[in-house]
Amino acid sequence: MSKQKNIIRRRKGIEHIHSPDEQIPFEFLDAEYGVYKDNLKEWANELFIKQRFPKKGSITEDELKKIESFFNSRKAEFPEGTSALLPTLNDIKKNFGVIYQEYMEKLSQLFGVSPAYVLGVASFYTMLHGFDGKAEIYVCNSLPCYLKGSEKILESFRKKAPEDVEVREWVCLGRCEFAPVVHIPYTEKSFGNVEEEDVDKIIEIAKEACPWKKNREK
Repeated sequence: MSKQKNIIRRRKGIEHIHSPDEQIPFEFLDAEYGVYKDNLKEWANELFIKQRFPKKGSITEDELKKIESFFNSRKAEFPEGTSALLPTLNDIKKNFGVIYQEYMEKLSQLFGVSPAYVLGVASFYTMLHGFDGKAEIYVCNSLPCYLKGSEKILESFRKKAPEDVEVREWVCLGRCEFAPVVHIPYTEKSFGNVEEEDVDKIIEIAKEACPWKKNREK
């Protein structure tokens, strides 16, 4: 019993890391495993699968051709097994902004694996998560950036970002000497020594530089 209490205490000790809507919605009590499993599955589906890898409904021939082109290109580069899967997912994210479930089903056919296998790879790498095709901004909040005021900068981004921009807290962007650092993913645009007065300008740059937004406008 003492061991179980220690496990509960340790798990509860990390709850402050996550926002309330990302916390697992059940208590760590002495319950049967089946209850735990069902709750976890429902939570994961609602929070991660449906929000970050949603269903599109249908995909066009042009989309299918692009996915096949990404697959062929990466398979030629990484021919062994499923080694081309991650770079192919990366190409899809960069081009479309969202890796829809239909895209993963197509990839599962091309690679000869289950859709769950593709989802397992995509969901592991947070950079591949999609937010309805919004432009994205990474705000580093690791210790060096935090000590230089990144918490206030992150708050300012979240207050000022419009509906079509997703602000993501990130750990770490690897440019600690320029803390606090902000990065626009899938571009070469990183910003160091960021101050609150820079927030509006960076948001505008993110909207203009976002590769999948540019692709939609073509």
